[in-house]
Amino acid sequence: MNRTEDLLKLRPKLRRIKNELNSTLVEKFQNSTLRPILKFQHDLLMLVFHTCLIKNKILFENLSESEKESTLTQLFQKELAFRNQSLGIIIGLFTLEEYSHFAQEPGAYTKRITAMLKHRILSTYDLV
Repeated sequence: MNRTEDLLKLRPKLRRIKNELNSTLVEKFQNSTLRPILKFQHDLLMLVFHTCLIKNKILFENLSESEKESTLTQLFQKELAFRNQSLGIIIGLFTLEEYSHFAQEPGAYTKRITAMLKHRILSTYDLV
């Protein structure tokens, strides 16, 4: 077996998105690559998030919904170690082909990954 096959076998199978035929390349990458990796890495990503909260002495559970969203946005902007660890946890599970695709527009994909990760964290707290 090779690395690509091993990585693809790890990913959970997600239900297909309707109108996938009309999706852009970015949307297809999001649905076929990013969503399964985020789901697979959920527990680790949440642990990294909780570690960041502890380090910054933030009682996330006690914050209002809007404060949680604002705090999460600030953490991604100001806590570069947290942001970079989170991105690395995701990018590290790309196949070589997927990384080549990502490397063509890293800024756009990083924003998309960050938005998806924020949504996943907030939905864990039933805020979405």
